[in-house]
Amino acid sequence: MMEEQLKKLSTTMDQGISKGKVFTDKDKQQILTRIRKLSVPDVRSKRPHSLLPKFLTAALFSGIIFSTYIYFDKEPVQHSQPNVVTKPEQPPVSIPNVSGEGSSAVYTSNVGEKKLTISLRITNNSDSTITNRLKYRITFLNSDLVKATGTESFTIEPPKYSSFESGDTKSISKEFNLTQDVAKDSLENAIKVETISDSKTHHSFVIDTIKYETYQDIGVVPQQEQVEKEEEKEEEKEEEVVPVAISEGEARQILNNNLANIKQTLLESEKKNNWHSDNPASYEVAGPDFEPYVTDNFSNSVLKTFLPEYFCECDSGMLPMIHQEVRFNVNAITEDTIEISGIEPPSDMNNIGKLWRFRLAKEDNQWKLDQWEESTLQGANLGLTKEEAAKLISTQTNTVTFQKEIQVNGSKVYVFNVKDADHEFTAAISSSDTSFVYNYE
Repeated sequence: MMEEQLKKLSTTMDQGISKGKVFTDKDKQQILTRIRKLSVPDVRSKRPHSLLPKFLTAALFSGIIFSTYIYFDKEPVQHSQPNVVTKPEQPPVSIPNVSGEGSSAVYTSNVGEKKLTISLRITNNSDSTITNRLKYRITFLNSDLVKATGTESFTIEPPKYSSFESGDTKSISKEFNLTQDVAKDSLENAIKVETISDSKTHHSFVIDTIKYETYQDIGVVPQQEQVEKEEEKEEEKEEEVVPVAISEGEARQILNNNLANIKQTLLESEKKNNWHSDNPASYEVAGPDFEPYVTDNFSNSVLKTFLPEYFCECDSGMLPMIHQEVRFNVNAITEDTIEISGIEPPSDMNNIGKLWRFRLAKEDNQWKLDQWEESTLQGANLGLTKEEAAKLISTQTNTVTFQKEIQVNGSKVYVFNVKDADHEFTAAISSSDTSFVYNYE
């Protein structure tokens, strides 16, 4: 009977699951043998296990079925997993992005009244509207402020709640009546503001704009209009540009730098263009190189004639050689001009010195040489001291020693012994015009 039932079961499953047979004859024999063995009661067992054969049979059938199936005629139907609840998607959380730029604190102290007014300017820097309800917590970071206000921290919650549009700015003010005076230093970097939403701090800053107003001497707080006028005057004073005056020493240095730059430019131009007596310098070629150091006026009045003469290999057209310690005078300094005069000492080529006058002009915040003028000192009455006369004839390579003072043609003349590495000689110089005097004995 068991064999008959197995036969029917095999055929039924074969038809319902696959096109080929699932159980072979060998499989049937193994299953029957296993069932018979399990059906025999164990001698040591006190109670028969009546359910075990059925349970094992069902387990074997299930194992055989799922371990030996070959394929399905159709794809299996996908079933949803039982007892799985899909959680609805939550909308994204809006995180406020705000700033407190423009916030300020004003301390006012009058007779019998001291106040601290905190004005907040909160700006929505988010790209969208802030829908969260915002609060603002003020914390005092200075112990004197804590004592004067009677609290360390205070939360401001605007009475009316409305959405905060992107780019909008809200103004919130809080006034504290103080119980004692507060020094200005105690207010600086001492008022911290935090923007809070849903118990979370989204932004914090320390108020850096502090106004300190005390009117204890007059007993009355000035009218707001008067205060605004005084603030406007202060701003106008700050905007006024006060020209920085230069010293005489700086003025001399400016002239020396200009003369040095002009000399260097001449050397570079000579090397670059091969200027000489047969190829005199051309202003059209060399002139632009001097533009950083001279004005247009100097170019037109001086350079156009000076450049061809300077490279002529003759005795004219030389640069001024101003003595730095004798009569090097700054005659005038203004915001835009400098006027200086100086003496060029006598030399073996020129037995009398020269007087040079210079004017510098300021263009594009740069000092440039605007004019120079030379003249001989013949006929002048300088009244040089012997120290000044010694400096005029001294150089880095010689030693000058004063010998005596004499009168020549009604003028005072100083006689010096001059000694250098190669030779020694006597020089006499007029105190009136720096000229060398030869026939003095």
